[in-house]
Amino acid sequence: MPEAHGLKNIPLREPVLYVYNHITRRAEPLFLGLAAPSTSPIRFLAEITVLGDYLIERTRRDVINSVFPPAFQAKVRRRLISRFLFEKCVDILTQYFVTQMGRFNVIPVYLHDPPSKAERIIKRRVNREALEACVDSLERCVPVAIAPSGGSTHEEAEDSIVQTVVPTLASFLYRRGKIVKIVPCIVKENPPVTKNTYGRYLADRILLLRFLKRLLSWLKGSRYQRPRITVDFLPPLTFPKPYPTKAEKIEFVRRLQKIMFENTGSDHAN
Repeated sequence: MPEAHGLKNIPLREPVLYVYNHITRRAEPLFLGLAAPSTSPIRFLAEITVLGDYLIERTRRDVINSVFPPAFQAKVRRRLISRFLFEKCVDILTQYFVTQMGRFNVIPVYLHDPPSKAERIIKRRVNREALEACVDSLERCVPVAIAPSGGSTHEEAEDSIVQTVVPTLASFLYRRGKIVKIVPCIVKENPPVTKNTYGRYLADRILLLRFLKRLLSWLKGSRYQRPRITVDFLPPLTFPKPYPTKAEKIEFVRRLQKIMFENTGSDHAN
């Protein structure tokens, strides 16, 4: 379970828009969902492609590439038995992640450039319905979570409508007499979850392995440092403008991104 910091910054019984540092294809939404207060379930904006029929295939590929180094993959696939066990292990991990994603109350959003005119029509409809669902949820004080620019990353989502979805939602609610509290959420991994450190996180979840690691550290005269995942909830921002200009929206998004990336220590802050 991630460790939550700054829970006092989350308003109660008010419209709350969580904005998290989803800068890579990792599990920031999952960690945010576990760390946030459980008084009201969060609705997550999710790219429509991760909700499609090829969800399992895409997730399976991500699991393989994220967890297992290429050299290890090549080695285990040389023998029939090891390849069979490897595939079974990947299937179990994939099913686990798909199950966790299924627990989220998601709002589909279409992010990237559609390949055809028919897809452009679908994109407009999906994103219009997404905005309506977000406004409806926030009006009922159901929190909504989204990346700073509304997409998979602040760099990939180049669509101007997607980039300004956070201030757009805030302005819609302000016209209806409600002020949305925009809470920046910083997910931090210590150490970062990579192919080399994933095993440490996995071993720390197993009581016997954690005990053995503590014992070995004690015998060496050192202290066992558990891998930690924390979620920092920063003081909320507001955007009380009923009819903002495009420039005002972009300025607010850039300020929001700057605050978040400064707190993550990311180079993108520049």
